[in-house]
Amino acid sequence: MYRFRFFSCTAFLLVLFLTSSLLGGCAGINLPRTDNLENLQLIEATQVYDSQGQLISKLFEENRVVVTLSNISPYIQQAVIANEDVRFYSHIGVDPIGILRALWVNIRTGGLVEGGSTITQQLAKNMFLTQERTFSRKVNELLLAVIIERKFTKQEILQAYLNQVYFGEGAYGVEAAAQVYFGKSAKDLTLAESALLAGLPRGPNIYSPYIDSGAALERRNTVISGMAKAGYITEAEAEKAKKEQLVVSGKKKRSVQASYFLDYIANQLVEKYGANRVYKGGLKVYTTLDIRTQQAAETILGNQQGGILALDPRNGYIRAMVGGRNYEESQINRVVTEVRQPGSAFKPFVYATALDQGMPMNSIILDEAININGYSPQNYDKKYLGPITFKKALRLSVNVAAVKLGRQVGIEQVLNLAKSLGITTLVPEDNNLAAALGGLTRGVNLLELSTAYTAFANNGIVSRPVSIIKVLDENNQVLEENHSLQQAVLRPEIAYLTTNMMKAVIDSGTGTPAQLGRDAAGKTGTTDNYETAWFVGFTPELLVGIFVGNDDRTPVGISGTQVAQLWGNMVSQLPFSKGASFAVPANVVTGIPICTDSGKLATPACPEVEYDAFIKGSEPSEVDSRAKLENSRQKQADVPGSDQQEGNRKKRNDKLKWNFPFQLPKF
Repeated sequence: MYRFRFFSCTAFLLVLFLTSSLLGGCAGINLPRTDNLENLQLIEATQVYDSQGQLISKLFEENRVVVTLSNISPYIQQAVIANEDVRFYSHIGVDPIGILRALWVNIRTGGLVEGGSTITQQLAKNMFLTQERTFSRKVNELLLAVIIERKFTKQEILQAYLNQVYFGEGAYGVEAAAQVYFGKSAKDLTLAESALLAGLPRGPNIYSPYIDSGAALERRNTVISGMAKAGYITEAEAEKAKKEQLVVSGKKKRSVQASYFLDYIANQLVEKYGANRVYKGGLKVYTTLDIRTQQAAETILGNQQGGILALDPRNGYIRAMVGGRNYEESQINRVVTEVRQPGSAFKPFVYATALDQGMPMNSIILDEAININGYSPQNYDKKYLGPITFKKALRLSVNVAAVKLGRQVGIEQVLNLAKSLGITTLVPEDNNLAAALGGLTRGVNLLELSTAYTAFANNGIVSRPVSIIKVLDENNQVLEENHSLQQAVLRPEIAYLTTNMMKAVIDSGTGTPAQLGRDAAGKTGTTDNYETAWFVGFTPELLVGIFVGNDDRTPVGISGTQVAQLWGNMVSQLPFSKGASFAVPANVVTGIPICTDSGKLATPACPEVEYDAFIKGSEPSEVDSRAKLENSRQKQADVPGSDQQEGNRKKRNDKLKWNFPFQLPKF
C-alpha cells in the first residue's frame, strides 16, 4: 500500500512539475541548498543576562529562541499537525489530496487562493524561498519539500517548523511565542494555550488576542475541534478546553531598561563576531550588569539630562550605565560620547600627585588672591581662607589652593598621572594652570573619569571597565570569558591618603549630601556658568559617577553638591552601602588631630581640627604654638594663693585631657 501511494505521489509530482515547468520556465533547475537545516541554523535572538543570570533582554532581527522538540508541549505539536497537516506522518513532503483540494478551490475562484501546503512545504518556503505567489516558486517549494523529507526525519522537520514559523507580535518560533503571549516556556503550555498559538500562523494579525480577543477565541476553539477530530484529544477534553477563559500575559512595550548598556555591549559583540552572528546567531551573553543598581540609576537621573556609571572598583565590572534621560528620545550614550569640563572633580589628581611627591595632607598652603602671569583664579564664593591644610583645601574645593599646588608639583606631572589612570582625552594644550581646576581643552567623559577614580578605591590599582563576563554560542560552547584588566598605578598608601582626603569631602565638605552613615569618599565638580555638575563617589564595593548637563550646554542650574545628593539617594538604596570600611595599609596611621590653619598637632586652642592619615614615620611632632601660649597663661594663674587657682586648674584639665601626646581621640 505504501509503495503504491509513493509511486502515485511521484507520478502526480512529475506531471505537476512538467506542467509547471512549461509555465514557469523550468524554475526548479537552480534550487537553494538545504544544508543549513542539518544544524537548525535558524535566525535566533541573542539572549543577554545580568550578573545574577537573569534574562534582561534580547538582541535580534527576529525574536527567536530555538528549543528541542522535547522542550515543546505535546499539545502544540498535536494542534499544529491536526490543523495544518493532518496527514503529516504519512506523506512524503507533499500531500496530493491537499493539493487537489486546493487546486479545485483555485480553479473555482480563478486565482491562487489556497495552497494546500504541508508542514514540510511551509518549512521549505519560509527557510529557503521568497513569499511571492507564483507557479515557479510553488514548483520549487514542492521539490524542496520532497528533498527535505528524504534527508530528515518527521521529528526533525516538525522541530524545525515549530522553531521557524511566525506567530505574530514579533515572535518567531514557539518558544518566543509562548513567552510573548503567556509569559511561560513552550514546554509548559496547556491544551487551550497550545491551541491558541497553533491557530496564529494562518493570520497573526487577525487572530492575535492582543488585536481581537473574540477572533482569537473563535480560532482557538476551531483548532481544539480539529484536535478532537484527528483523535489527539477526547470530545470531553475539547469541551473543557473551549470553556477556559483567555488569559494572556499582557502586551509588553519594549523595555528601555538598560538600553544604553545593551547598545554598549552590542557594539563590542558586533566588532568581534559580526552583526549577522550577534543578531541572528542565538548567542548567550552573560554581563556584569546588576539590575537593582541599574534601576536605581535610571530612577535617580529622572528627567535630568546627563549620565550615570556604576562600577565595582575591585574588578571594573559595570553594574549600571545610564546614557541619558530617555533612550527613545536619543540613543546617544553620554557616558561614553560626552566629553566635558570636569571642574573640581579633576582636583584629586592634583592632590594625589602632591602626596606621591612626599607632601603630607597636613601641608599648609596659603589661600589668597593671586595673579600668575595674568591668570587670577578665584574661589567660588570670592573669599579667601588664609593658611589651610591640603585636606581642608580639597574638602572645601578651594580653587586658589589647587592652582598654587598644581604649580608647585608641576601640571605636567598631574596630567601624566591622569593619563596613567586611563584618561585619554588630554592634549598638550592642557599643560597650563587652569587644568588644576579641570579647565581642560576638551575635557573628559564619565567612563574614563570614573575608571580613573577606581585607583583611589582599589589600593592604587586601576580597574578597566568590564561589561561582558562570558559569551556562549548557540550550542552553549564558550566563545569568550573575560576577567578583570587591572594595572597598579599608585602606591597603596598614596591611594588611601587621597581617599582619606576625599572622605572628608563627604563627611564635612562640599559633598555632605552624599553621606551614607558609613565609609564613603568622593569629589564634587561644577563648571563655569553651571554648564555641567559632577559627583564621583565610592565605597569599597561600589563606585558611581554622575554628571548632569544639557546637550546644548545651557546651564543646568545645579552644582556638584546637589549631584552629590543624587548620588547619596541612589547608593543608599543598594546593598553595597552596608559593607566594610576602607582598608588601611599597614604602613599608614590614621586619626591624628591636626590644626587646619597650621598643619601642626592640634590642641584645644585650635579653631578647627581635622583628623589626618600619614605614612608611618612622617607623622608631625610639632604641637600647635597656641597650646604653649595657653599653658603659659595657666601657669601664671596657678600661683599659690590665687583666687582662681582651683577653678582654672579644673578648666585646664577639662580642655587638655585629650590633647596630644596624652590621649588621641579615635578616628
